[in-house]
Amino acid sequence: MEAEKPSSNNISYKPPRSAYWWTAGIFAIVFAIIYISLVVFVHFVATGSGILGLDDSQAYTLYAFVFLLVIVALYIYVIVSRTELLFSLKKIGAIMSLFTFVVVVNIVLLAFSAYLICVALTAMLILPFTKKRDAFVLNIFSCLVTLFVLVATLEHSDFPAVAFTLIAGLIGGAVATYSFPSGMTRVISLLRSFVTGCVIIVVYFILLSTYRLDVTPFITNIMYIGLSVAGEFLLTAVIVPLVEWIFNLTSDFKLMELINHKAPLIRRLITEAPGTFNHCLAVANFAEICADAIGEDPYLARACAYYHDVGKLGNVEYFTENQAGYNPHDEILPEVSAEIIRKHTVDGYELCKKHRIPEEVARITIEHHGTLPIMYFYKKATSLTDGEVDIDEYRYYGETPIGKMGAIIMICDSAEAAIRAMDNPTGDKVDKLLKGMIDDRLKQGQFDNCAITMKDLTAIRLAIVGAYGGLFHKRIKYNINRDGINV
Repeated sequence: MEAEKPSSNNISYKPPRSAYWWTAGIFAIVFAIIYISLVVFVHFVATGSGILGLDDSQAYTLYAFVFLLVIVALYIYVIVSRTELLFSLKKIGAIMSLFTFVVVVNIVLLAFSAYLICVALTAMLILPFTKKRDAFVLNIFSCLVTLFVLVATLEHSDFPAVAFTLIAGLIGGAVATYSFPSGMTRVISLLRSFVTGCVIIVVYFILLSTYRLDVTPFITNIMYIGLSVAGEFLLTAVIVPLVEWIFNLTSDFKLMELINHKAPLIRRLITEAPGTFNHCLAVANFAEICADAIGEDPYLARACAYYHDVGKLGNVEYFTENQAGYNPHDEILPEVSAEIIRKHTVDGYELCKKHRIPEEVARITIEHHGTLPIMYFYKKATSLTDGEVDIDEYRYYGETPIGKMGAIIMICDSAEAAIRAMDNPTGDKVDKLLKGMIDDRLKQGQFDNCAITMKDLTAIRLAIVGAYGGLFHKRIKYNINRDGINV
């Protein structure tokens, strides 16, 4: 379920109040599942009384208190540090489902050995769907929950397993999260899992070597750790694509599939609206550079740029880039023209949803023009009447961006069209054009609903100025004879 998005009239970058309640409900379900799993495990499976040596009633109360603290801390992290997640309850649901899955799996594995615990699985499963810090933080929380389960069920003689799990979890989580760049193919993802597993085995080997064990238990524990690593490898390969499909989320793998030129909507752009497709390619090149400049996902930026204008497929010939001399707008009233142009945003969103394009990408179709007016047809309408013309009737059907990605595509879309229309663009001309364009959108409140900063906007402007030369360079004029041969 998606959280309600702020309307264009709302001038604060805040999720709706209902999003906080829905998120709290998701966390309450996570708490209940983990608590019930532990109680069942302790009551029916665990043989030890735990390091604390509590009776059942005391233990169950302590479990509830500790788990509640962990869940509340995690909830505070989300609503304070990752507020943008509240705009996509679907993503929160997917992430917390993975978190819960790992914790429950670890509780089950404890029935066999403390060294079967998957200490880095949370990071490996969550990383494809969110930022690196989220994967690392959630991996720490899952390790903390697992540690408490160990403390609650192991005897004093097994205490080293608690310390070893903490150390291996921190190191393994860090390696799984930060050992490879953000953009990954499925092959690199599997390689990351393999490298993480090797590091975990080495860490455990060193730790176990410092703890005096006979040869047999030492080999047995190493064998369990090897099985755990193999399990993490296999679960990552199976679960990540499954979560992608169930929740329709964007991972690096999904984004690579979306920008494939054989994807259905991209194929339609190529064949039905080649001018629009070429425009999308140019916007994508700008957007990728700009996203990288402000620390956003360049893969997502490219995918958003590819799909931002798919709504034009319904009326291809009414958009300049697809026209070859004849302009149908010359024969219709400006209000009709404006209606055709301004509804390509909502048409694009509906088309994206029909083709199960993830929300993060589909959303850009109704954000890339915000609520800006179509000034050409507005001025044309005012010139044809003596009365007043309502400018709101000439605004795009859209909403202002709620994230930095929407702002990036808005700027890059306008910049590409404007630079292409310039005669002999120079760095100074392009820079002046972009300053005016960004200032105009700021004055019209187009960035009021997103957390983009002036520093980000400056970085975007400079990135476009630095890149425009490579995208709009001039070619050498060749001398062609009457037979069409280069001489």
